[in-house]
Amino acid sequence: MIRGKKILTFLSPAMLACSLSVQAATFDSIDVHGSISATASYSNKYGFMGDTADNLDLNLVDIILNSTHRFENGLRVGGQIYAFKLGGYKDLTLDFASADYSFNQHFGVRVGRNKLPHGLYNDSQDLDAIRTFASLPFSFYPRSLRAIDASFDGLTIYGTFDIGRAGSLDYQVFAGAKENIKGADTPLLRGVSYSLIKFNEWDLGHGINGLSLFWNLPVEGLKLGYSLQQVPKTRMRGVLGATDVLSGNDLALAGLVDTMLGAGAWDYSGMFAGTTAGVSNVDVLFRTISGEYTYGRWIFAGEYKLIDQLHGVASVPALALLGQPPTSPYSNHLQYYYVSVSYEASDRIGLGYYYAYNCDSRQGTSAQKNLPENYSKDHCFAVSYKVTKWCVAKAEYHLMDGLTPLTISGDRGDVSSITSGSRWGYLVLKTTVSF
Repeated sequence: MIRGKKILTFLSPAMLACSLSVQAATFDSIDVHGSISATASYSNKYGFMGDTADNLDLNLVDIILNSTHRFENGLRVGGQIYAFKLGGYKDLTLDFASADYSFNQHFGVRVGRNKLPHGLYNDSQDLDAIRTFASLPFSFYPRSLRAIDASFDGLTIYGTFDIGRAGSLDYQVFAGAKENIKGADTPLLRGVSYSLIKFNEWDLGHGINGLSLFWNLPVEGLKLGYSLQQVPKTRMRGVLGATDVLSGNDLALAGLVDTMLGAGAWDYSGMFAGTTAGVSNVDVLFRTISGEYTYGRWIFAGEYKLIDQLHGVASVPALALLGQPPTSPYSNHLQYYYVSVSYEASDRIGLGYYYAYNCDSRQGTSAQKNLPENYSKDHCFAVSYKVTKWCVAKAEYHLMDGLTPLTISGDRGDVSSITSGSRWGYLVLKTTVSF
């Protein structure tokens, strides 16, 4: 049940912040901008991105500080710090810090920690004040995976070409490196872990490369895009879980071990729980087709994304003790899409709707695709209200069918064992103050 006292606890400080006069800070002619966001969420069934199961939880707080400076010779430098609390996890990260020089409209170079251009909104998902929705589609732009999606260290080449009556073409080509991600409690590694293996490191030592192309058509407000991103030979390392975290078929496997080798063999023999396991040499390929049309007060958008995880090898050395092969081929194929519409009903009020779908077994059988743990369907209804020029309050409700969001940042364990049903609701309340 949502209790009024909890809503007031969330809204009171947010509304107080909105009532204040907020402006950018200036230091020696350098402006510092940013935003502070507070999000409270509630689910009628499941814990998703926090303690939200039948509970209104202040589950996400974002603080962003950024600054840019342009020198007289045209060189521009800038950076952004991002601090956040998501569920029970908090961190402070350097989002980007780069030097940027444009020789002409056709050719520019950006060096340093750069934003990762992919799809319509990956490099602008923090600009909360410009959109109606409190949250972009969960599966398409998952908050818990932001650590791997936000930026990279390297080089971006960009520019715009006029193609006559056909409009213009914006391009970005990039290559570089990404930091290894460590810590089993990070939202990212919690999201990719499952009952049997608890991952504690993602090795991205072979870098990242890709491109982003957007065609601005001669129809005003219409653009189409294609994005490609490659992350070769990634490696995830982890350990086998103990029986208190196993569920479903994984728990049955541990029970079989205890039957064969004696009670407690899985947990206490030192041969299973706590021993190493992982997935290596996985080539990850992201491909996205995007479209957006702005017409007066209306914005229509849609995107389709494929993620292929290829050529990998899953390694569980403990299986050799059971007479099973310790390694096996690993691949995965994911697809996502959404369509959205938003309408600026007035200078203060915005309305929006999107439908988002994802499936975790694109090349699987029809029966596999229809399992709740392998898909998600999300009908999102949103409203935003500009309290002041610098403050916006938002509310949205999600009618969910399917359980894949829970494997990204939700109830842990084997979702195939969940018996509460595939349909659930999710309420999001968000306030953002920009300066």
